[in-house]
Amino acid sequence: MKAAIAPVLIAFLLIAAPVFAQQPEPTQTQPPKPKPAPKLTFAERMKQYLVRTGATVDESKSSAEMIVSNSDTRGGKVTIVLVNDRRRNLLGFYIYNFGSLKTASNKEEVYKYLLGANDSITIGSFFVDSDEDIGYKYLVSGGQTMSQTAFETAYITMAAVARERKPEIKKLLGSPSEEKPDVKKAAEEKPPR
Repeated sequence: MKAAIAPVLIAFLLIAAPVFAQQPEPTQTQPPKPKPAPKLTFAERMKQYLVRTGATVDESKSSAEMIVSNSDTRGGKVTIVLVNDRRRNLLGFYIYNFGSLKTASNKEEVYKYLLGANDSITIGSFFVDSDEDIGYKYLVSGGQTMSQTAFETAYITMAAVARERKPEIKKLLGSPSEEKPDVKKAAEEKPPR
């Protein structure tokens, strides 16, 4: 019986020895992990991106979920509003100041131009909101943090598209100072009593 126990005991020691040899000693603990950098808020991250892009932030109009910025590079000032849409998990870039369709007599022509512009621009799209104001927007998934390079590309491209398309949109809408009075139409109207 002793002869049978000895080989089993030797086999057990041979199998168990490597397991015990690989366990670290209690004094060999791992070095403490560095604390992760604090997570930036939406406003802090966007302001950081904007500074690196060369844009300015209008603090008086900005809030925690909306940053109003101005780009003064490459041919004129463009105001771009960045919105954190938590409900839809989207980051929105918005540009207005193109004009309004409220008083436009040629709405169909303006809509046709905007659709054609949407077909030819790289990112974003022109739209008409419920107040009939013309805007330009680009929406990005908020699921992942946008890189500085991607942010700059979107921001600079949008500013360039706005500067390029704004004169034609204004021309189609006609501004009050540029509109010629319709003498025939004015003569047909009845004076107020």
